[in-house]
Amino acid sequence: MEIVERETEPGLELDMELRRTLVVRAGCSIRLFVPIKGRPSPAVAWTKEGGPVLRAVIDSTESFTMLIIPESSRVDAGKYELTLENSAGNKTADINVRVLDSPGPPLNLKPLKIEKDNITLQWEMPLIDGGAKITNYIIEKRESTRKAFATAITHCPTTSVNLSDLGEGCEYYFRVSAENEYGIGESVETADPIRASQAPTPPQSIIPTDITKNSVSLAWTKPKHDGGSRVTGYVLEAKKKGTDQWAHVTAVKTMDFTVKSLNELEEYFFRVMAVNHSGRSAPHESKSIQVKDSTSLPEFDLRGVCQKTIIAKAGDDIKVEIPVMGRPRPTISWQKDGATLKLTQRTSVETTAATVILSIGECNRADSGLYTMTGKNIVGSVTDNIIVKVHDVPGPPKGPINIVEISRTYCVFAWDTPENDGGVPINNYVVEIRDTTSQTWTELSSAIIRTVFKAIRLTTGSEYQFRVKAKNRYGVGPPITSNAVVAAYPFKVPGPPGTPGVVAFTKDSITVGWNEPVVDGGNEVIGYHVERKERSSIVWQRISKTLVKGNLFKTIGLEDGAAYEFRVMAENMAGIGKPSKASEAILALDPVDPPGMPEPIFVNKNVITIQWTKPEYDGGFKITGYTVEKKELPAGRWMRANFTNITETAFTVSGLTQDASYEFRVIARNSAGAVSAPSDHSDPITCKDDIIEPRIMVDAIFKDTILLKAGESFKLDADIAGQPTPSMVWTKNGKDVENTMKLDVKFTELTTLLTNKDSIRADGGEFVLTATNVGGFAKHTFKVKVLDRPGPPGGPLEVSDVTADNCILSWAPPADDGGAKIDGYVIQKRESSRLVWTNVVSDLQVTQYKVTKLLKGNEYIFRVMAVNKYGIGECLDSEPTIADNPYVVPEAPENPEVTAITKDSMFVMWQAPKSDGGTPITNYSIERKDRIGLRWVKCNKRKVKDLQFKATGLLVGHEYEFRVIAENIAGLSPPSASSPFYKATDVLYAPGAPCNPRILDTSKSSITVAWNKPVYDGGSDLTGYIVETCIPSEKEEEEEWTIVTPKEGLLATSFTIINLKENQEYMINISAINSEGIGEAASVPGNAKAEDRLLPPEIDLDAELRKVVSLRACCSLRLFVPIRGRPAPTASWTKGDGEHVERATIDSTTSYTSLVVENVNRFDSGKYNLTVENESGSKTVTVQVRVLDTPSAPQNLKITAVTNESVTLTWEPPVNDGGVKIKNYIVEKRESTRKAYATVNSNCHSTTFTVGQLLEGCNYYFRVLAENEYGIGLPIEAGESVKVSEKPQPPGKITLKDVTKTTVTLAWEKPVHDGGSRVGCYVIEIQPKGEDKWYPSGIVQETEATIKQLNEGEEYMFRVAARNEKGTSDPRQIGVPVILKDLVIAPSIKMMFNIQCVGRRKSDSRSPNSCTSQSRSLLG
Repeated sequence: MEIVERETEPGLELDMELRRTLVVRAGCSIRLFVPIKGRPSPAVAWTKEGGPVLRAVIDSTESFTMLIIPESSRVDAGKYELTLENSAGNKTADINVRVLDSPGPPLNLKPLKIEKDNITLQWEMPLIDGGAKITNYIIEKRESTRKAFATAITHCPTTSVNLSDLGEGCEYYFRVSAENEYGIGESVETADPIRASQAPTPPQSIIPTDITKNSVSLAWTKPKHDGGSRVTGYVLEAKKKGTDQWAHVTAVKTMDFTVKSLNELEEYFFRVMAVNHSGRSAPHESKSIQVKDSTSLPEFDLRGVCQKTIIAKAGDDIKVEIPVMGRPRPTISWQKDGATLKLTQRTSVETTAATVILSIGECNRADSGLYTMTGKNIVGSVTDNIIVKVHDVPGPPKGPINIVEISRTYCVFAWDTPENDGGVPINNYVVEIRDTTSQTWTELSSAIIRTVFKAIRLTTGSEYQFRVKAKNRYGVGPPITSNAVVAAYPFKVPGPPGTPGVVAFTKDSITVGWNEPVVDGGNEVIGYHVERKERSSIVWQRISKTLVKGNLFKTIGLEDGAAYEFRVMAENMAGIGKPSKASEAILALDPVDPPGMPEPIFVNKNVITIQWTKPEYDGGFKITGYTVEKKELPAGRWMRANFTNITETAFTVSGLTQDASYEFRVIARNSAGAVSAPSDHSDPITCKDDIIEPRIMVDAIFKDTILLKAGESFKLDADIAGQPTPSMVWTKNGKDVENTMKLDVKFTELTTLLTNKDSIRADGGEFVLTATNVGGFAKHTFKVKVLDRPGPPGGPLEVSDVTADNCILSWAPPADDGGAKIDGYVIQKRESSRLVWTNVVSDLQVTQYKVTKLLKGNEYIFRVMAVNKYGIGECLDSEPTIADNPYVVPEAPENPEVTAITKDSMFVMWQAPKSDGGTPITNYSIERKDRIGLRWVKCNKRKVKDLQFKATGLLVGHEYEFRVIAENIAGLSPPSASSPFYKATDVLYAPGAPCNPRILDTSKSSITVAWNKPVYDGGSDLTGYIVETCIPSEKEEEEEWTIVTPKEGLLATSFTIINLKENQEYMINISAINSEGIGEAASVPGNAKAEDRLLPPEIDLDAELRKVVSLRACCSLRLFVPIRGRPAPTASWTKGDGEHVERATIDSTTSYTSLVVENVNRFDSGKYNLTVENESGSKTVTVQVRVLDTPSAPQNLKITAVTNESVTLTWEPPVNDGGVKIKNYIVEKRESTRKAYATVNSNCHSTTFTVGQLLEGCNYYFRVLAENEYGIGLPIEAGESVKVSEKPQPPGKITLKDVTKTTVTLAWEKPVHDGGSRVGCYVIEIQPKGEDKWYPSGIVQETEATIKQLNEGEEYMFRVAARNEKGTSDPRQIGVPVILKDLVIAPSIKMMFNIQCVGRRKSDSRSPNSCTSQSRSLLG
């Protein structure tokens, strides 16, 4: 009998909750517990929608299996399959899980429609809706050049949206997020940027470039606007004249095409359409074109260039595209300012089938000028011009900076206007300052109009530099920097006094004296300061307590035997100067007597030996040495002669000058360091000796030429003899030989050595050594030859007989053949625009050669090198040569001038060009230009060969200038210089008197006058005015008039006369000037007196500043206010009620004050008060500033009501609304467990809002943001989280548990609902019988309480209320009143088993007393 284990199929028991859909909140865990069975134990497998379950923790035993997914999210929703399998079979069950979360990303986001400023997007709903209905979509955008997304639309209930106000041609990324009741989900983003564009505009022109009997070549220009997207191609269509049917010809990417197989003499129309990603443009249609062979002159279409002038800013790229017509296709050449246009990496010319394109990259001022284009074909040539003007920042002001005045605290300096104003007027100057101890420049002022400035508040003694930059509308130019200047008095501190010397000394005192400073600094020295230190110390001590007036000072209290040094400093009004040199160390000892007078014992031409006697008194210490001093007569000074210690009383002085006379003296020194006074000087002693003529002795090798190779060194040495000792000098080529890095010359008394290292060919030559003394001189010549490569051939390298393809070169042999025979020559050439040389010929034996195969018009440079056995020598370069025929265009004619003028004609004369270009002049072209015009107009239609011409057809009163162009068979010359402007008029007169001469202002040294223009200008424009002054005199003939304006006159109609005498009266005349001279004078009424005027301060507030000044946030606030008054008023700025203006830069001068606040924000709004005052009074104005910004945060956010599913918020509007009305508020919430806020309402128009659909018991944070037309402002956030709950429901049934004569014990059930927040306590109240008022009895945390201290026999009512953090519930009252008395309980038997009370649940079975206790509740 065999025992076999019984098999059973697998089984499982799904809980009722798992049979339905399991619903889980995002962030919570998914827990699937399933009991299983089966024999043998089944294998368990969990899958999700056919795949493995990721992130899951699976635990399986014989009796159960459990799947746990912690912190679930939307991706964990779906169908989970559980499979059990053993040998008896298998069993499968499905469990559906739904995760309540924010939705997943939308699907298939794509553009539906694209236009130039708006895009329509479309998408599909998310695959995962997060378990709740999708209520809204949020659309964000970002430009492809930025990294951050910006919210475009916050409320979109559909799956498509139109985004407007996009930048045409800009590329955008978009992303869309879905929102449900649980929040905002993941976003989907466009993979590629989407360009906001539309179909392009039509091509601007279509012209035939070539026509034959069966084809037409067409070309067209780009569309004026590409629709915001790159043009990808063009579509060409054609139709015959007289038909309506357009036929497709081709689609091309280029802007030209040749249409073939056309019918001869037929007429056709053609049209072109541009294509981009957004579609086709409207067509541009050509004129009727007849198919036949034809020719026509070249023609330039300059209608697209305004007045033939192109204005660009420096650094920009210039690109000019000019349509060109002509049959056959003309060739185009360019000139700039009359010379051939040089093509570089920046400047290029491109010719297409229909146009010619001039491109200038990163243009600068040098690119300005007249550009001439010439088109040529077999029919003829046509020339036209365009003018290019490049504007730039100005150049540096013209220097140097002139320091006009300097003092301790200010500096006045001036400069001249820049030579280069950048093509536009100078607006102002920027002045900066730098302390020379710092590298930082500080701006003093950026709004200076004049070319003079006063820098104030300088630190006395500091050294400064100033720099000035000019500014025009294009920006600030480079600076000009001044020399360093010290803020100090115009005089300096004195120089150091003379070195102090000892006048007298003892063992406890020393008297020193000194000489006055050589330089007193420009101010008288008022005294001296004396310092001393011990020789071994490094610290100087001042020993003069007051200024020393004289040149002597005695110091006492010295230490016997100590050595002291002294120095002196001088002082003037500018301060204390540098100290003198320290005196020699002086011992505080008794003085030593001087030695005896020295006497000579040996004399020759440069040596003298002297002797002397010891001092009579040695100062108490042994004499340890002597110092010998010498003085050359007649004007020498005493100098030390010995440099070692002398212990004997004799010394030999060497190194003396022959025939010179000397005096000597001796100073003794003892062992204590005391030094005696000098001895009496000796009698004059003269150095004399015998005379022997110099001789030079050299080795035998130096008598022949010394040969060496390049790179080797050579030495030349010689011995010298002669009495007295000769002086020696080396020369080469008549010049003294000097020491260099490679050549060294050494001399001893009777020898010399010349050494040269790393010799080259130039180091060779004749070296002459000359020895000289009074007996004569001797010379020796050393010949050195360095063998090297030859030098350059003899120049110049002449280029002659130049034609378009060859030329002849000639040169001379090299002056230096390098010490070897010249074997031949090498010729090389290169184009001047290239750096690489190419060989023309090698091993050439003659000094002339004809170079061929040149390219016409190219510029060449040639070079020739000689060759010897040591190699190729140095090169000889030619001047640049252009390969062209010998005749060229003539030079420009000279000096055009007008000799006769009428109201409609002028007679022009000029001089012939200096050079006719090698061929006679065949014609002169005369051109004129009106002052108010831009184009030069040709005057002559016929050829002019004379040097004069009458220009007719002029406009009366217009001004003209003329220029002349010469022509020969090579072409047109550059135009001549322009003549001056001449006015077409008949007769001119001097102007009349100026009108209304008047006094504007006076000071003690100046008078300012003004006047109006004369009524009659004499028929010619006024060129200026002259102002004259005169001191009144009783006799008119004694009056002397003086011109106070510049000689050429003054252009302005006002003038300040300066340097006048105070309180002096003056007569003033004003005259106008024109081309005919000075007109009649006008006198200023009365006599003006030079005296100061007091004017109260005035403020010229601009009309814009009288209104509210509005500006956007992040801009700069600039308040510029002209002021005036005398004396010059001071200006001060305040804000609001007198607060100091923070973050402001204030600049004030005598004529204006300005306030600048950079990067303003909403807090810079308000009233700005300007107050100016002087001795004559004060004045205040107010400027109202409003900064347009996003609003500030709302105020006082409060929670006014909380329920178990909603919270009511209230707040106040922001203090600062950003300058415009608040449109709406945005309310946001977030759970306390999350970090991100979700928008609840983005369009709230009141200051209260109730946030609903909240989860009971959850804690939330809330914040509110205000929004105006400039955006969303700062948020205000609730300080603490808010739990969504309300007060609880009343407690359950109240039960009386016990009663005594003074106490009552009550119990009650918990409330059915705690309001979403835990019940914290219960409030008990009592009401005695006969009263209406309830009294508090106690607060407990449990559901049972004993009320004590009650009155026996009285009747009471009780009630209980529950309380949580949101408040107190309604009370629950006991059913019947309770009378206070002791209970009497009958005897009972305690049974050992339970009894059941009828009517109660089995689960409520209690002890026998429980039924009794229930009965007690019925007792009164």
